Amino acid sequence: MKNIFVSGVARSGKSTLAKLMKEKGNYNHIPLDYFASSLKHNFPEAKINSNVIIDPESSKRLALLLSRVIEIIDCQEEKFIIDSAHILPEDIAKYIDKDKWEIYYLGYPNIEAREKLEMIRKYDTEADWTFNKSDEELVDKLNKLIELSKHIESKCKALDIKFIDTGSDIKEAIKNITKD
Repeated sequence: MKNIFVSGVARSGKSTLAKLMKEKGNYNHIPLDYFASSLKHNFPEAKINSNVIIDPESSKRLALLLSRVIEIIDCQEEKFIIDSAHILPEDIAKYIDKDKWEIYYLGYPNIEAREKLEMIRKYDTEADWTFNKSDEELVDKLNKLIELSKHIESKCKALDIKFIDTGSDIKEAIKNITKD
């Protein structure tokens, strides 16, 4: 059993995947986005943000921050799942030993923004960041997230990291990952 790192774009199913893997195995779960938000709010000088669109400089800083946590985890018998929407594959790949970690990136590079919007609205809850956004605002963000998904998919291929396209059916894509 390996530790698991789950990342990717917003609203791609990362939290759902982490929850299912935690239930399936005996994992501790660390949602890194909570820490990113706290760092942004409490330590602005750290220049780490928790914006919906991944900031490349913030990604490098978060990956570096996480590198020490990974070193500690690698020496533990317990197993962990870390999930984050704020680290690019090229940044985390520098710090994770693939012999000790499964790495999954999720995204939706092959869907239109309006189609993704319909899916989001179908399952939106008040707890989701998308809930109070207008459709126009979300379409703009989704177009950026689709482009980011394409970048992440390309980097994952180059780095031999698993990329899962959750665009057409998140539940089915996640079910296929967790059935092993």
